[in-house]
Amino acid sequence: MQPSIIVGFMTGFGAMAFAILIDAGWALHAITAFFQFSAMLMIFGGCAGAVTVSFPVSYLKQIPVALRKCFLVYKEFDLVEMSTLLLSLSQKSRQEGILALEAEIPNLTDAWLRRGLQLVVDGLDRNVVLDIMETELDEYMKRTGIGAKVFASLGGYSPTMGIIGTVMGLVHMLANMEDPNKIGEMIAVAFLATFWGILLANLVFLPIAERTKAKDDELATVRKAMIEGLLSIQAGESVRIIEEKLKVFMDPDTLERFNRERGTAA
Repeated sequence: MQPSIIVGFMTGFGAMAFAILIDAGWALHAITAFFQFSAMLMIFGGCAGAVTVSFPVSYLKQIPVALRKCFLVYKEFDLVEMSTLLLSLSQKSRQEGILALEAEIPNLTDAWLRRGLQLVVDGLDRNVVLDIMETELDEYMKRTGIGAKVFASLGGYSPTMGIIGTVMGLVHMLANMEDPNKIGEMIAVAFLATFWGILLANLVFLPIAERTKAKDDELATVRKAMIEGLLSIQAGESVRIIEEKLKVFMDPDTLERFNRERGTAA
């Protein structure tokens, strides 16, 4: 579990609850007053219907994948581990020849790295390997980006569904104005739909979409580094040169961890 997203949700919703308590004079029942079943039903039901119309079923199956990216730590995104492995392969290639790497292919846990290394060992031209791997990367990123698109759409639909819920509540209020004492309460209930629609869009759906996209970009960086490393191994470049090339893909924190681990390994 990634703690940052839990902290983010707790901070966001906690701030909302704190603000409600301040306005209500620290009356705890004020928080429960914001949970209105019909408003929530309108938003979640409306959004579910909208995305079902907008996307095919194969796209909707990516929702759990996107949620796992957001909440769980993905080992495949570890650029340091990938770079270390590529440098190890480079060292073996320099000492024993490129064909010696074929014995390492079954031991690789990353299917994409196995395929790329197999292309290199098979002796394909550099441009051919580059074209194949870049094309596969583009198609792979299109598929993995579906989850972010779905949640971004939910973020767009949610406020609209909230407004629709508010309009429905106001229509219901106008149709039942016999008791003026209930008008204020009915207006408050009607606007809860807009409140939840905007809140869920900006605190849940859109942040999940952005975080998923960030994870996809992180994966793309790892894959690009992998391509560069494999092509450098194929070209017979020194381990030092390959290491410097891989460092280009690292942010300062990742680079610091990489240098620390390389220093420990040395």
